[in-house]
Amino acid sequence: MGSYSGLMLGPLTVTESKNEFVSYHNEFFLAEDLVVSPLYGQTEPEEHYERPLRLVVKRLELMGFTLARAREEYVRPNPYSFDDPLPLTFDQVMDILRTVNIAEIKNEYPEQPACGQFVPADIQPILREVLPPGRFEATHWDLLALLENFSPESTLRVLAESPANLDLPVIWFFNDVVQGGWTERENIQHGISEPAEYLLVTEGSSDAKILRRAFDVLRPDISDFFRFVDMADGYPFSGTGNLLNFAKGLVSIRIQNNVVFVFDNDAEGVACMKKCNALSLPPNMKMMKLPDIEEFRQFRTVGPQGDQLADINGRGASIECYLDLPADAAVRWSSYNEALAVYQGALMEKDRFKREFLDLDGFQESYNYEKLNRVLDEIVAICTRSTV
Repeated sequence: MGSYSGLMLGPLTVTESKNEFVSYHNEFFLAEDLVVSPLYGQTEPEEHYERPLRLVVKRLELMGFTLARAREEYVRPNPYSFDDPLPLTFDQVMDILRTVNIAEIKNEYPEQPACGQFVPADIQPILREVLPPGRFEATHWDLLALLENFSPESTLRVLAESPANLDLPVIWFFNDVVQGGWTERENIQHGISEPAEYLLVTEGSSDAKILRRAFDVLRPDISDFFRFVDMADGYPFSGTGNLLNFAKGLVSIRIQNNVVFVFDNDAEGVACMKKCNALSLPPNMKMMKLPDIEEFRQFRTVGPQGDQLADINGRGASIECYLDLPADAAVRWSSYNEALAVYQGALMEKDRFKREFLDLDGFQESYNYEKLNRVLDEIVAICTRSTV
């Protein structure tokens, strides 16, 4: 019969390979996902990777498997299928899949499935509404027909649209091919490969250190997707001018890695980002500035006119401003940016606030991470923005 490896979502086999054609899915999983227990619905324990679908979704999107990509896959005909394309649009298929509970669907494929066997009974009214009369009988449906044009990764992504599926385990089973001698156990590893990583390039080492710690503490499920310039021998791109030159260099050599430039939300950062936008960056290179925050619209500032509340968005919000700051924190105005006709500001005592954050021992309930969460959300959003 041979040996098998593959991917499951609960009881549903998403993809399967035989013998030497080993199915690799290392990028879905972290070290803690390696377990020895019975596979879903089985009794004998075996080594495998297992992670809830809700924790796999963002990893899928960072790998490029968004709903926009799933839409593109759906409209392309499957070259290995002899069946006629389904008389359904992608949106109609998604309306159906959002109601599917995989745990209630049998994995067998009988020649003549009974009505409702592969599609729960509550989906039947939806089918009657979206299908042209007489074109497609609900008694002929099965889940595999709905998913036929999707890759395994996009299959998981579209099935995650149903809340009933989010707590089901995504399982990578491989024990059979290892025991059968088709691959060595050391070939089965977790973690992402270099092409899936995102290099975050910031204006200075402080930005990189803060973002590194923020991802590790607040987004441990996707932290391994992000890496920063090695700062062991000094940060080579300090300042917006060097950052611009670095961007020009990467464009000129047509780097293939995923790169995201993160600019401060201050006058210098905004000005430099405008210059970088003129470079016509390729799809694998993106840029963003730290997000505008409502709280920054009335922030204490110090300047020639004394203390006053002012809007520091686009003028004086460095990464340290997104930390948990005391009520009396202030930005001091300094140089004038002629290109933007605004003053550049800098957070006073920012090194102290940075040290306090970096010295925290893991997640602390008493620390306010709200603004840092906004920053991380913006970074993930720019990384997962579809270029399809």
